[in-house]
Amino acid sequence: MLSQLPLLLPLLLLPLLRAPRACAEGLPAALPRERVLEWQDKGIFIIQSESLKKCIQAGKSALTLENCKQPNKYMLWKWVSNHHLFNVGGSGCLGLNLSNPEQPLSIYECDATYVSLRWRCNRKMITGPLQYMVQVKQDDMVVASRKHLHKWISYMSDGGDICEHLHKDMYTIKGNAHGMPCMFPFQYNHQWFHECTREGREDDLLWCATTSRYERDEKWGFCPDPTSTEIGCDALLEKDLDSHICYQFNLLSFLSWTEAHSSCQMQGSALLSIADESEENFIRKHISGKAVEVWTGLNQLDENTGWQWSDGTPLTYLNWNTETNVDPFVEYRCGVFNTFMSNAWRSRDCEFTLPYICKKYLNHTDHEIVDKDAWKYHATHCEPGWNPYNRNCYKLQKEEKTWNEALHSCQSDNSTLIDIASLAEVEFLVNLLRDENASETWIGLSSNKIPVFFEWSNGSSVIFTNWHALEPRIFPNRSQQCISAEQSEGYWKVKNCEETYFYICKKAGHFIPDAESGCQEGWERHGRFCYKIDTVLRTFDQASSGYYCPPALATITNRFEQAFITSLISSVVKTKDSYFWISLQDQNDTGEYTWKTTGQKSELVQYTHWNAHQPRSRGGCVVMRGSSPLGRWEVKDCRRFKAMSLCKQPIENRDKTEHEERWPFHPCYLDWESEPGLTSCFKVFHIEKVLMKRTWREAEAFCEEFGAHLASFAHIEEENFVNELLHSKFNR
Repeated sequence: MLSQLPLLLPLLLLPLLRAPRACAEGLPAALPRERVLEWQDKGIFIIQSESLKKCIQAGKSALTLENCKQPNKYMLWKWVSNHHLFNVGGSGCLGLNLSNPEQPLSIYECDATYVSLRWRCNRKMITGPLQYMVQVKQDDMVVASRKHLHKWISYMSDGGDICEHLHKDMYTIKGNAHGMPCMFPFQYNHQWFHECTREGREDDLLWCATTSRYERDEKWGFCPDPTSTEIGCDALLEKDLDSHICYQFNLLSFLSWTEAHSSCQMQGSALLSIADESEENFIRKHISGKAVEVWTGLNQLDENTGWQWSDGTPLTYLNWNTETNVDPFVEYRCGVFNTFMSNAWRSRDCEFTLPYICKKYLNHTDHEIVDKDAWKYHATHCEPGWNPYNRNCYKLQKEEKTWNEALHSCQSDNSTLIDIASLAEVEFLVNLLRDENASETWIGLSSNKIPVFFEWSNGSSVIFTNWHALEPRIFPNRSQQCISAEQSEGYWKVKNCEETYFYICKKAGHFIPDAESGCQEGWERHGRFCYKIDTVLRTFDQASSGYYCPPALATITNRFEQAFITSLISSVVKTKDSYFWISLQDQNDTGEYTWKTTGQKSELVQYTHWNAHQPRSRGGCVVMRGSSPLGRWEVKDCRRFKAMSLCKQPIENRDKTEHEERWPFHPCYLDWESEPGLTSCFKVFHIEKVLMKRTWREAEAFCEEFGAHLASFAHIEEENFVNELLHSKFNR
């Protein structure tokens, strides 16, 4: 255990009614532009009035609007703990005196109790208690008022939203705070710190206090080192020399699953994944003698998929406790490792607070390396009756057999049951099953071991898994577990090996290295389309004109296309501030985003991939992130923000039919309702079914019994239709 902070000499702390003012005689020193841009990466920003083009500056007793062209430290702001807004130069937090709210706003000590210090950021407005908002008087004095709306943006960020810089809790490691998050700002040695510090430590490690005043409470912990996100292990992780993996055992911390996940991510690691029995034995041996239950990265938080490791490790080894409940009505979606049980895995409520283990690879893993090449187009030749894809040939055998019969049938034809190494191959399988009108097929994955360990029948390494919701469900009394894949999304299910299904055989094809892909030079092929990245930074209006990106910016229609594009943009990302325009836009400033395509036509949205807290505002245009989380979508200013462009064009130039322009209307099942032009059928369960209260997950599971989901709205017409449907059912 690392040593505690050295005890401090008793200090005489004098309470201040206002935060200390550093405005000495004369004007504060101007900050170079490069320094301001560096601070933006740390969440420090300058608040600019969108309409007046002036910036908020903290003065001796009030806030005023000043010229932005010479920024100084009294213009620097940062969102900190408890929704406080901290001024870097004045070392205080923006406060509102509710006993006299009409007086000009000022900054106060950040733990003051006689003023309100909590602020919210929404649609470029800063809102305090009782609907007071940060406004400006005619004399450029900054005040709080309920009467008018005033919008604020982040200076030097092309119209960026100050809401993009919201505070994110940083959870401490070791120390004596049991993993509690840092309190920013915190006071130590008469100074307020809005970030972790090395002051007071001889080992040069970053630390923070977890309460506002260290000298009073002496609660502290180490901070994740921002440089540790690179390959390598820092002083807070322990290296296993045999596996070249680093682990961090946070056995005295107590966090929820999401908090523990965030703590590991901030260190460039992830919650523990267990790849095989030997790794499980290593973990058990390391914490032997301690009866403890710890969070792992195992979860099924994605409603569309089954259990998975948070670091992307394929889920092939399973050591479930036999009492683990997989009932969909039990909301246990997160996995734990129990050191005092032989069947050590079980599910827990994700809001439990438990110790946790972080894991970090020193080398890139197989699934990371393969994924970058998985989406490349490779022209392949196969014999008649076989389907070419990515240097291999595939054939769906439409004769139902048991898993073992299917395996022997493929082997007798000099092939193997299909193995799947990437999401790209899942897309191929889905298309093959759809074209052949087949709903399910055996794949070559099975287990003959206890504990369960899934392996491909052709001996390939398992570097990817794609489990269906609530899978893998293990049959405890069966020695063999066999896997099928379904047609709709290609997800995998554990099946009784004696059941009979169609099956897909696979064998090597003839790669044609000089064959044309059907795309122009510099474009990459995926399916029936070609894609290219225009690396010149442009506004959305420029990028979507059709001149630089003919015929239009890209539309994204499903998770497979998104994964291909994510792989494509990762190859050109040079800086962490890379963004790429796609053709999604709120064209009518209504909050409804549609695809802007050739000829200013709009297409409805079938798929989205928003980042957290997005879409944040109306009237914007959408970019794809080039940094973590890679490929996620965010709203930016259409006229001022500049980004690279993602271009898309069909392999063959052809006009879309009316059938393709708007999704066709198919009749609904009995008692389900819709209308021409809508994408879905709806059913309202009323009277006794509506009076039965359910949790969200129970309601979703109820809908799934009908092959449906809880209502979602692809566009405003669907929402209006459901509103009218509810009115008619309940006579409102």
